[in-house]
Amino acid sequence: MGQSRYSGVGGILVLADCGGSNGYRVPLYRERLHRVAQLLGIPIRVAHLPPYCSKYNPIDHRLFCHLTQAISGRLLESLSWMQLLFSKVSTRTGLRVICELARKTYQTGIKAEAEFRQNEPTERDETLGQFNYVLPA
Repeated sequence: MGQSRYSGVGGILVLADCGGSNGYRVPLYRERLHRVAQLLGIPIRVAHLPPYCSKYNPIDHRLFCHLTQAISGRLLESLSWMQLLFSKVSTRTGLRVICELARKTYQTGIKAEAEFRQNEPTERDETLGQFNYVLPA
């Protein structure tokens, strides 16, 4: 969907929190994003919100309140029912939710390749480099 809408862009900005599998200390996250950058042929800039600052995440403020309202007072019988409720969310300002179920079983215990960790191509910013960096194409 993004290829047709955003063809010719010079890069992608990813806002990420600091928890779980997309944390700023997770080399596998950077390795996989680097693969995506190479596949797309554009750099990916990553900006992690500092720990305990998810309240500054614009997605939390713009989206989650509407998702909560969509399921409020409803009995959630199944994932497909929740998907249907979320897919109906839209706002007057143009926000429209596209919701897909991930039915894939993901393997656990995967580590970043040793070669990537030794020769990591990540370009860290001068200011807060642990949270802000670019993965080149």
